[in-house]
Amino acid sequence: MSSPRVKLIENLQSLCNKHGLIWDDQLSNDIPRKWRIHGDILLLPSNRCFRDSRWLNHIPSDQFWSTIARSFGSSIKRIAFEGSIKNDDFRSPNTRLVLGTDPWINLVENGIKFSYNVDKSMFCAGNNTERMRMGRISCVNETIVDLYAGIGYFTLPFLVHGHARHVYACEWNPDAMEALRRNLQANHIDEDRYTLLLGDNQLICPVGVADRCNLGLIPSSEASWPIACRALRSEGGRLHVHGVVNTKQETHDQWSENVRQRIETIMRDIHQEKNNYKCEIEHIERVKPYGPHLDHLVVDLLLTKISSSS
Repeated sequence: MSSPRVKLIENLQSLCNKHGLIWDDQLSNDIPRKWRIHGDILLLPSNRCFRDSRWLNHIPSDQFWSTIARSFGSSIKRIAFEGSIKNDDFRSPNTRLVLGTDPWINLVENGIKFSYNVDKSMFCAGNNTERMRMGRISCVNETIVDLYAGIGYFTLPFLVHGHARHVYACEWNPDAMEALRRNLQANHIDEDRYTLLLGDNQLICPVGVADRCNLGLIPSSEASWPIACRALRSEGGRLHVHGVVNTKQETHDQWSENVRQRIETIMRDIHQEKNNYKCEIEHIERVKPYGPHLDHLVVDLLLTKISSSS
């Protein structure tokens, strides 16, 4: 069976012959070698393929893009180009639809339904192992605060598979919040099991309610470490702290120990006149490479209250 790329080349060569466009090495090198498929949409990398102006100068746009879609199978109905993430507060995607008009993508991962507006939000497939890991944690009877909730990357696994009693989902991007609301409904989560909080974590995050807090922001979630500690119950609780580690400067263990010490200090400072706390590392997870000598890590921390005489 021919690969999608072989089929794509064959179909485009035929289309070029039909419209009098001579096939050459420049056109051949303009064919994508990488792509992503989510549901019925084909996602192509911007500025890496189909840059040659001769394509659309010779071939009608609808024929060109529909031929590309057909090459990847009958299920592909839409095509979009994915560019670099915009340098804005929301890390918005830079996406352009070239076939189809509906920007909403629907997909299922680990039995969970996700949807998002490809023009306004993104879905990081590289974090799927961490989403699955969070879904394997039993959160029965737990209240969880999910900082940087996005479209529900971790909120949904906590609720669907972890069976959390209640999740406070904090997110300041209204477009991501719209997708999260849709995803909660699509997965039939009862409304009394979640609270959606739109705005800055410093202003909206609840205090003293959480058994567990997730800090799913990279390259660093450090700005919200004090917020997460305040969100925990006075007895303590668990934190899942994300970050990017430069392995030329420190090991995974060194980074995790530095996080542990900082979190312990923050928790003790918050409750300085009431309680003392210790912080322990329960697990270190390497999620994915983030770049040369850079790793996306998550350290799981357990904070417990101890007596002053301990």
